[in-house]
Amino acid sequence: MSPDSDHTFEQEKVNIQDEEEQEFMRRVGWKALFGFMMQKHLPVLCIAAFCAAIAALILPAMSVIHGLLFRQFASFASGNTTGTVMLQNVSRYCVYLTTLATLNWLANSIYFTTILTFGELQARSARIRIFNNLLGKDMEWYDNRESGVAALVPGVQMQIRDLQLACSAPLGECVQCCVIAVGALSIALYSSWNLTLAIICTIPIVYLVMSFLSSKISKRAHEQADKLQQALKHVTNAVSSIETVKCFNSERFELQKYGCVITQAGYLYNRQANLRSAQIGFMQFVTYSMFVQGFWYGSYLVTTGQRNPGQVMTTFWGALIAVQGITGFLPQFIVLQKGKIAGARLLATITRLSKQNIDSEVQGGEKPQRCVGDIEFKEVSFAYPTRPDQQALRDATIFFPAGDTSFVIGRSGSGKSTIGQLLVRFYEPTSGTISLDGVPLPNLDAGWLRENVTLVEQHSVLFKDTVRHNIALARRGDGVAHGEVESAVNFALLYQMIQDLPNGLDTVVGAKGSSMSGGQKQRMALARARIRDTPVLILDESTSALDYITRSAILEATRTWRRGKTTIVITHDASQILPDDYVYVLDYAQVVQEGRRKDIEAQSGSSFHRFLISNISERNEEDGSPDNNTDEIMSLYSTPWVAPTRPLSASLLGEQLQSPFFSPISRDAIRDESFLVSGSGNGSIVTLELRRNSNGALRVPPFAALGLEMRHHEQPTSRHGRPCSGTSSPAPSSAPHRTPSHAPPLSSPSTWQNTIDGLEIRNVGETGEKISLKDLKRRSHDKDSEGSVPGVKSLTIREILATTWPTLNWRCRLVLIVAFACSAIHAACTPTFAFVLARLLSTFYIPSNQQNMTRAYALSIFGIALTDGLATWGFHFCFDYCAQAWINSMRMEAMRRILDQPREFFDRDENSVSRIAECLDHFAEEARNLLGRFVGITVVVMIMILIAIVWSLITCWKVTLVALATSPILYAITTYYNAISGKWTALSNVADEDVGEVLHETFTSIRTVRCLVLEEVFRKKFAATIATALRTGLKRAVYLGPIFGLNYTGVLFVASLLFWYGTKLIEREEFSTRNIIQTFSILLLSINHVNFMIMYVPQISAAKDAGSRLLRLSRLPQDSHEHKGSVQLRRAGEIMLNDVDFAYPTRKNHRVLHQVNISIRPGSCTAIVGSSGSGKSTIAALLLKLYETKPSVDGRGLPALTVSDRDVNILHTPTLRSRMAIVSQTPVLFPGTIAENIAYGLDSSSTRAINSIRAAASAAGIDDFITGLPQGYQTVVGEGGSGLSGGQAQRIVIARALIRKPDILILDEATSALDAESAGIVRDTVQRLIAETRGGERSGKEQRGMAVIIITHAREMMAIAEHIIVLDEGRVVEEGSFNELRRRMGPFSWLLRGRERAAPTRGI
Repeated sequence: MSPDSDHTFEQEKVNIQDEEEQEFMRRVGWKALFGFMMQKHLPVLCIAAFCAAIAALILPAMSVIHGLLFRQFASFASGNTTGTVMLQNVSRYCVYLTTLATLNWLANSIYFTTILTFGELQARSARIRIFNNLLGKDMEWYDNRESGVAALVPGVQMQIRDLQLACSAPLGECVQCCVIAVGALSIALYSSWNLTLAIICTIPIVYLVMSFLSSKISKRAHEQADKLQQALKHVTNAVSSIETVKCFNSERFELQKYGCVITQAGYLYNRQANLRSAQIGFMQFVTYSMFVQGFWYGSYLVTTGQRNPGQVMTTFWGALIAVQGITGFLPQFIVLQKGKIAGARLLATITRLSKQNIDSEVQGGEKPQRCVGDIEFKEVSFAYPTRPDQQALRDATIFFPAGDTSFVIGRSGSGKSTIGQLLVRFYEPTSGTISLDGVPLPNLDAGWLRENVTLVEQHSVLFKDTVRHNIALARRGDGVAHGEVESAVNFALLYQMIQDLPNGLDTVVGAKGSSMSGGQKQRMALARARIRDTPVLILDESTSALDYITRSAILEATRTWRRGKTTIVITHDASQILPDDYVYVLDYAQVVQEGRRKDIEAQSGSSFHRFLISNISERNEEDGSPDNNTDEIMSLYSTPWVAPTRPLSASLLGEQLQSPFFSPISRDAIRDESFLVSGSGNGSIVTLELRRNSNGALRVPPFAALGLEMRHHEQPTSRHGRPCSGTSSPAPSSAPHRTPSHAPPLSSPSTWQNTIDGLEIRNVGETGEKISLKDLKRRSHDKDSEGSVPGVKSLTIREILATTWPTLNWRCRLVLIVAFACSAIHAACTPTFAFVLARLLSTFYIPSNQQNMTRAYALSIFGIALTDGLATWGFHFCFDYCAQAWINSMRMEAMRRILDQPREFFDRDENSVSRIAECLDHFAEEARNLLGRFVGITVVVMIMILIAIVWSLITCWKVTLVALATSPILYAITTYYNAISGKWTALSNVADEDVGEVLHETFTSIRTVRCLVLEEVFRKKFAATIATALRTGLKRAVYLGPIFGLNYTGVLFVASLLFWYGTKLIEREEFSTRNIIQTFSILLLSINHVNFMIMYVPQISAAKDAGSRLLRLSRLPQDSHEHKGSVQLRRAGEIMLNDVDFAYPTRKNHRVLHQVNISIRPGSCTAIVGSSGSGKSTIAALLLKLYETKPSVDGRGLPALTVSDRDVNILHTPTLRSRMAIVSQTPVLFPGTIAENIAYGLDSSSTRAINSIRAAASAAGIDDFITGLPQGYQTVVGEGGSGLSGGQAQRIVIARALIRKPDILILDEATSALDAESAGIVRDTVQRLIAETRGGERSGKEQRGMAVIIITHAREMMAIAEHIIVLDEGRVVEEGSFNELRRRMGPFSWLLRGRERAAPTRGI
């Protein structure tokens, strides 16, 4: 099958899933709004509906009183009653109106409070169900998310918000509209059934038209939601991998991808807006036009005496109130439609299961009393869901006996990691069985299984919490004693690192441990495994990021700890395997060899031999070394270990920093190991050789607490670590895992306040005090936000809208002008209609020329209806069109500036991935309503009120002045309501963002959550955040309810006053009845629109807060140091570091580099080596201009860092980075095809590009694997490269670097995840590139002299470098060629022998 046909098949699958989802949404229909309602929510909804109905029925009741009032005016005008009687009757009716208004206030207050409460309860229910459902999904479901999990979570959050909004005020308005329509029509039918039928005869046609338009809108809304989900995918991937984006100059590439998707989403929204505007315009036309036949027929009824004017007026008012209620609700109907779609999509997410299987998480329930640890694979085959045609494991039969340590070794992609994934039931095998202690895994309870099996993966995930809780959360139950945490820390060699942290164990590590290097994260994961201490332990390349010294010490400690327990070590490094260890060798997804190492190694030509090539060559090289038969003698310290004094670097980590590449507190920031390890002959002792620091003091390694034997390197020892004659050996420590009593504590008890919910920590070591969950509610990051998000300044609506005109192009500006013109026309139509209506009503008591006047006024109303319908469509669509253009422009500008920010920007809480994604998604959609809906409505109401006031002043200035006199009171009430609504809306948004943070952390780290059985921990954590969100929402409801009721009812009190005062004027004969009625009609219709505007205040507040958040991102500063420099390089030449001193911006008092002088010439291969924290990766960060270098202070005036004899600070940053390429230790892949990942940021579609991609892949040793896939280079890799092994992902990243043919290639521990064969391919590629450069130089041809900089702890990579620079504590301590440095017996020689002594033949 060709790649094109496979791609078509995948697209067809997506289309089928899309159609199924749409069919599901059609099936659930409007029930989706209540899909998350629980029985206990029903009383709240019933109270809200009852009070809404009461408030709604008051309006039809008022129409009855309006009819009675008009009857009094008509009787007085026709001479049938006196002014005194009229005034008495009208006064009585006004008392009735005031009573109804008071009842309306009370009913609306209760209704609004309860309906907001119902919306909060719906959101809470939806969040809980979604959270629990996602926790129950198997890994296959997560792998198959087209947009990735990181994009799924913000999308779910947006859908929940849309559902919550729809289930609050808009739902209540829907109830009120229905009640008003039914009540008003009932009154109209009672007053004159035949006139009512004449008025509403067009309703069937209206229903058909509206239904047709609604179906079209629903389809477009679904398509737009899909596009927004794609946009979310691009945002989350770009922000979470910002270092890769910057290093490969892909800011524009990411911005272009994002812009393309949101442009498509905007086009779909405009189609929705057009259909919605047509709906509203059509209803506006129908509302007025139906009175054409109504007035003509009403006049006939009065003329013939079948109905009196009061009955006709009551019928008109009843029909008008009914139709206006429905028409006025149409804009809110948009919100209901969005809520319905959101609810349906949420329900679809919950109900959609993987077609291949039922969720494996809910299978099995057996919980054996004890886990022995016998594991057996019987003819197991498996293929990952993302690559169903590619077998990851084929007919594998493996047995891991209980209590033994077994090894699984193989090349990258051979199926090693799959064994661990299957053992913890992330996936179910396609065939064969896996059993634990004779019980098939599907029969076992998944939670019980993972409580007894610990999987430590290569890329460890930490949570946004303290170091202490990241380690201690591994154990469930009674909690973890402080002494146990210290013991685990010592086991994982974290002691000195933690001592250097500002708050020790209580230092927050950042989101996903972003402030830690890969090695530090791996060691914290190992400490977590030590705390768990389960019967079965699986180490899947869990030490690949560590240097050989640290790795050897940890593995030796692991052997001691795991004695008598089942341990499976998955690796590609044969140096970890002892002669008597049992080994399974995997290749091409099959077990190709098994046996004890000494046996399979003895077999000539065995598969195992390929993993020994590098080790054998290294030993052969060492045979000629002058120091081969000589070892230094070390004295043993008989005194207990005394921890070193807290160094100056204890002040580091003042801020959290994010970077898998160059974190300021990564390898180069924390000096925790400056020591060497040698192994004894029997593999039972690891000797730690002490070295002196720059001050001459002994630096003691932190793992003395492991009980490993310590020796001073100034005295010689024998080969096997025993002292030579004349030295005495002290007794080994009797407490190998206990911290010495006089060692300083890792942190004080007073700092043990932060915790993950559900975790207890006991200070057993000192007071025996147990700290419970209730005592540990304060989170370390809570102090950063107290009710608001840091950095978010609340802007006024005027400030937000001031950004619209400058961002619009001239076409949109013209459309905006048209929108304002249509608004003015629409606003003028209402008072004009009121004027014509008053004239038409006057024909009921003016008999002269009645028929002609009725016809003329009726036709005038038809003309007004047609004009108003077109104007209504025009202003709604034009405002929406401009709003979409504005919001897309804001999104693009925000995304551009986000990508432009320096790296430390992303470490602040307000700039987390989830918050940025939600701002560009939900808040952008919400902010669009300011211009799209509320500006138009505000303009209409203001123009309408202005026209009404002027018109009313002309017809009856006294009544108008009384109305204006009440306006300050109404304004004060509205202002207060708006302020309260804005404040609580902002607080609710903050609470909702916190919910999103927990959702994001849980499900983007779902593998770790599953491995450590942390479902309950995060469930409690999530429950706490949604409880806070619910409390905030309930307070908002209680505060807003009464003021909303008063704000809504205020105009009704004013209307009652105007009726009474107008009647008084008529009774005094100051104004005619006709003028008073005309004034009433104009003012009352305008007052109805003011009430209509009041309903939008909560949504306006939400849109204002959303606009403030979006504008914060679109106004981010553009003063990054990356913009400094404009000199463009044609090629990168010699690199010079001149007395470089450097400290990270967040730790200016802690220097990482000290007076570093390095020269790297073009075409050379240079290795930068040294212990952790020596400053290696910092140099790479400076070369890529991720940090600014300061000029040298030595007085020579030389720039600190130059490339091609130019100060790096004056160089154009994108050009500089285009001349370099970096391969980091942690591979970063984006959702997309393999070809797109290799050519990331470049064109991958042309034939030339495809050839270049294949050439780069061949050079990286991955071409054969890719071409063997069914879809080849068009194979889609999931989020973060799911479906690929670590080594395969790394080789793709190496190919990504090679395809750019850089002048400078930086390999930062790039081969740590590769097996010997793959690492050899990369090594050969580097040598070939250098050889080609040299060949070009010798032949005189102009060549791009590629300089290769290797940052490594791998000896085989050091060996290919022609020049080696050794760093220690940020200083260059030695440099020269490999052989030269090896013979010097200096720091480099010590580093090599530390690695050599960890060789398998001498023990670990």
